[in-house]
Amino acid sequence: MRYAALVVCILIGIGAAGVAQHQYAFYYDLSGGQDLVINMMNTMEESSAYLIEVYDAWGNLLWQKTGELGAYEAEFYRLGEFVAAEEMNWGVVTLASEQELVFGLEYLAGGELASIDNISREVPEVESGVPYWLGAYYTQAEGLSTGVIIMNPHAEATSVNVSLRNPNGALLYSQDIDLGPHESEYLDLDKLVGQGGLIWGLVDVQMQEKAVVVAVEYYGERLEVDNITEYYF
Repeated sequence: MRYAALVVCILIGIGAAGVAQHQYAFYYDLSGGQDLVINMMNTMEESSAYLIEVYDAWGNLLWQKTGELGAYEAEFYRLGEFVAAEEMNWGVVTLASEQELVFGLEYLAGGELASIDNISREVPEVESGVPYWLGAYYTQAEGLSTGVIIMNPHAEATSVNVSLRNPNGALLYSQDIDLGPHESEYLDLDKLVGQGGLIWGLVDVQMQEKAVVVAVEYYGERLEVDNITEYYF
């Protein structure tokens, strides 16, 4: 009991402001027959307390879990075992840890493995008022479709601008998005820019208040998911 209380105190401390905290965030989706297995690995010789929190698209906390990984230990969680599979249960997973972790994210569709994404980059810290950009590839060509998810991993509101450009650099779409604490926004590019051989290129997310996390879903013969946390400028 004393040990469990100590772990909780440590997590409260690092969650508040501890300089040793490492903060990660990534996308999950439990709608439409999808699921996510989170494989987490401790990269250090020291043990690491951690706190997992799962939020829906409106920023409501659905599930949280505290635990500890020993030196180089690994653990996994299948979210569908803890969070109901409902249409609006998708959004951001945040994870705070004492040590640096590596994640293997297994995205499932219909109970089958659809995509694997490896995460080792933390949510970046940005200087308030200074613009930063996250960039990714999108495609609406040759029967492919893209979904873009913008996630706020913070307990404070923020805002971003999202733009889409074609291979000639022409602006196809631009939108300012306000995100409340832990909220997420899904952009269906089929609805926003349609399909076509020349509808592909750069999706650009500008942020200058709090760092957001972006995920890109590619739909075709199979589902593929990429999480993006590292800004390019």
